[in-house]
Amino acid sequence: MAKATAVPAAALLVLLLACCFSGARCDERPVRESLIAFLRELAGGDDQVARDLGWDASLPPCGGGGGAAWKNVRCDGGSRDDGLVRQVLLEGLGPRLNGTINAALLCAARALHVLSLHGNALRGGVPEGISACRGLTHLFLSGNQLTGTLPPSLAQLGLRAIEVSGNNFSGELPRELGKLKLKSFLANNNRFNGTVPDFNYTELTAFNVSNNELTGAIPKDTGVFKNDSFWPNAAGMCGEPMFAPCTSAPTPSSPQPPPPSSDDPDPDSVDDDGGKGKDTHKKRTVPKIVMYLGYVLLGAAILAFVIYKICSTKKKQWAKHKPGGGGKGVYDSSKLTTTTTTTASVSPSRKSAYSLPTSGEHPRSAAGEAGGGVPASASLVVLRRSGTASITSKAAAAAAKELRFEDLLKSPAELLGRGRFGSSYKVVVPGGAALAVKRVKDAAVDEEAFRRRMERVGRAKHPAVLPPLAFYCALQEKLVVYEFQSNGSLAKLLHGSIESSQGPLDWPARLHIAAKVADGMAFMHTTLRGDGATSNSSSSGENAAAAADGPIAHGNLKASNVLFTAGMDPCISEYGITAPAPPAATSRGDGAAASAAAALRGDVRAFGVLLLELLTGKATSERGDGAELARWVTSVIREEWTAEVFDRALFARGGGGAGDGSSEQRMVRLLQVAMRCVDASPGSTPPPTMREVAGMVNAIARDEDDRSFSLEA
Repeated sequence: MAKATAVPAAALLVLLLACCFSGARCDERPVRESLIAFLRELAGGDDQVARDLGWDASLPPCGGGGGAAWKNVRCDGGSRDDGLVRQVLLEGLGPRLNGTINAALLCAARALHVLSLHGNALRGGVPEGISACRGLTHLFLSGNQLTGTLPPSLAQLGLRAIEVSGNNFSGELPRELGKLKLKSFLANNNRFNGTVPDFNYTELTAFNVSNNELTGAIPKDTGVFKNDSFWPNAAGMCGEPMFAPCTSAPTPSSPQPPPPSSDDPDPDSVDDDGGKGKDTHKKRTVPKIVMYLGYVLLGAAILAFVIYKICSTKKKQWAKHKPGGGGKGVYDSSKLTTTTTTTASVSPSRKSAYSLPTSGEHPRSAAGEAGGGVPASASLVVLRRSGTASITSKAAAAAAKELRFEDLLKSPAELLGRGRFGSSYKVVVPGGAALAVKRVKDAAVDEEAFRRRMERVGRAKHPAVLPPLAFYCALQEKLVVYEFQSNGSLAKLLHGSIESSQGPLDWPARLHIAAKVADGMAFMHTTLRGDGATSNSSSSGENAAAAADGPIAHGNLKASNVLFTAGMDPCISEYGITAPAPPAATSRGDGAAASAAAALRGDVRAFGVLLLELLTGKATSERGDGAELARWVTSVIREEWTAEVFDRALFARGGGGAGDGSSEQRMVRLLQVAMRCVDASPGSTPPPTMREVAGMVNAIARDEDDRSFSLEA
């Protein structure tokens, strides 16, 4: 496939050069064909996008000659008849552009200044060959699914703006970018590591590298850009006030050797024997010895300080755990035991270099200051349940019983991903158990309400819902702990990051996933409806608290939050950790019911988007709500091209083959269910509840099972 793409690209470039040297216009048909081929690769091989935008090789892109101009392009000086394409603006097309960037095809348009591919679903990376677009000055790639590193060859261009935020880029930011005269550099919400290059911050008007894995010191002279342009980042970044102070004042650039003193002889002088001057060698050796001795003394001082802190910590722990000194507090209920472990001080020297990062020091309450301890809210709450049917790993079950907050801090952590509501980490705790820790960002709920919510979610048990094992709740930090599921998520399985042992997901497998997720969501909506009648509450006090708090919705249902257990059964993760808490009914009356209904309705709509992903095979934007996918499906259905909606992989196997009309009818029925879930147009029928949706999906699944049984018979 790569060779097939490279050959026509090379041929187009040869034709382009031939036309240029022969005196013909360089923007004629070869350039048009090259741009159309570029768009085709952006669309993953789909020619329909080019047709919809009017990109026709027989027509000038900028109008003239009796033809209309191509959509989403602009020409030199605003003129529409000079034929020079200066800007390609393919923005906000969502999953329709889910392919890759081909620089060889793009750079055939030699007058191109601006390339904007913002808000799509592009994969792959930025090719090194983009440096061939010599006239490019503005590159906008934010809001895609691009991976890999930024190529250093970008520094060979006269770029004034680079915006790559909201992707999955990794690796170090090229140091060469600091040489560019940039006006805008936005690289936030990626996975970049290393240090921040030395940009000319006085020239920049927009700058942000937050929400990455960058380390090192914040540059000293950042002009108008303050800490919110850098924070949050990895634990290794330093610089007050948002980060810890830098202990040795590191700089992003490598340290330079001290200049020679004025009385040093010429280093290139030679003595009578023809060798380097011995006096020069001695004078250079002495400062080095002094410098190394200083490093040794500094290291000894740091080691002594660390030993002192460890000893003082152990003394405090002994004083705390001796009789009458406090310690663990445990309170029980008939179906849930909650163990609260107080956060002990952990010396930075005891943490792994890859430990779970913390968000800084938490403010201590007045009681904490007086008592010398940590507030009761700043604690790890372990949820122990009667029966561990949903915990498949013995190691995870054992780890949950004795899990402590300091274990999470000290254990090696691997970043799994970032989303709108926080980051996820894989943490291997002592004993070898692998846990998944969700770090909740900007949770719009107070600590006590978050505690009650997690306890209610922990009491609700369903085989299709991954239960929380523990949670930590403080003023600036909220963590939720789950068992790590090594088989990945539906997003990775569906969109090609991983593959199942049976190959791509066929129709029966996708219908099975839809039915299981629908069952789990319907169960949680019913169990956590907050009317005081849930079967999992064990006391009238808990029922009253649930009624006051109201229903608990998932709040962030999407394909990446549907995981697979060891037996490849789907299970819903992160239920309720980001759902906004509805106002209390006693204080707001009908407003509380409206807020609760909106939260549950949001889950129904999110499930509808999930069904569309299963049926179309197209990914939604990581930070979007699926609206672009729903609009695309709606537009295709209106054109009566319903069969074009479905993913080709649905017809790849005999169980759901293209010749099986009954299975295709059930696909259409499931598509109708999905559209009912996402339909928010005025005058439409009232949206179904999650229980009603589960009934419709399971009816389709039963019909599919009956058909499979009859075929086997």
